Amino acid sequence: MNFLASRIAGSKVAKGAVIGALAAAAIGLTAPIATASYESTWQQGCRGYWYSTSGHGYCSSASNYPSYSYWTQYDCNYELDTEHHDTLYNGYVGKYDTYECTFKINKTHVTYSV
Repeated sequence: MNFLASRIAGSKVAKGAVIGALAAAAIGLTAPIATASYESTWQQGCRGYWYSTSGHGYCSSASNYPSYSYWTQYDCNYELDTEHHDTLYNGYVGKYDTYECTFKINKTHVTYSV
């Protein structure tokens, strides 16, 4: 009788360990990896950057004379895309706009208007 009880208890422990290992692997495979991507071309000194779910506009030196107006478009995977308008000063350097998609962002694109 003790032999049967120890076999049952041992198999439950083994099953629990297997289920725990599979759960950890599933979490590891579905967790987003935070790698940055960016537009290859600058638009009057600015371009878009994006990570797994968030995007932002960034300028090395805003130079869209005379208006310094920029449109930042956020291409979300499973929701409506959005765009924001920002007016920056001449020579602005740094991040100027941010948007967070719920699931995944495909791209952030910066254009300018006169």
